[in-house]
Amino acid sequence: MNTTAPFRPLLVLALLSAAGIAAAQQAPAVQESPSVDSIINSLKADPPAEGPGQTRALRPGAAAMATAPAPTPAPVAKPKPASVNMRINFDYNSARISESSAKTMATLAKALSSPQLEGRRFTVVGHTDASGSAAYNKALSERRANAVRQYLIENGVEASRLRAVGKGKSELLNPDDPLGAENRRVEIQATGG
Repeated sequence: MNTTAPFRPLLVLALLSAAGIAAAQQAPAVQESPSVDSIINSLKADPPAEGPGQTRALRPGAAAMATAPAPTPAPVAKPKPASVNMRINFDYNSARISESSAKTMATLAKALSSPQLEGRRFTVVGHTDASGSAAYNKALSERRANAVRQYLIENGVEASRLRAVGKGKSELLNPDDPLGAENRRVEIQATGG
């Protein structure tokens, strides 16, 4: 008598479930275009400055301590400005914005020209992956950042609120995969206002 026969379907089901879970984990994630509201929320306010707060208190002996030199405070790292990374596709080896990014670009233009962000200025920062020379990638990232800036101007964002810079391959989003598509991006930074 075979006692394992009733358990075979359960074993097969468990193996199929595990294979399905593994396949789901390996499937590439679909990146959706951010919404107008999510872009606005990411850009409308800079993060609070980090650092030790200073307070005043009266305590015994405080007057005597007042004559001693105060210790030099540790330098506080400047917080990164509010920003959002956008996956904007370009034609190969070109600064021409791909048709596949039309919705993303329209959403970005709508967000930057919204009343919630009307007093802010922005820097459009172009990034590339690590293929090619540093000089070539820097120039390509500058052309792409300028293309995004020009699109935004043509779609209602005041030119005086925008500047464009290219970082080339100097700030990879995923240094573990220097050729990864996520490194080819445009970052919008709130730089004032």
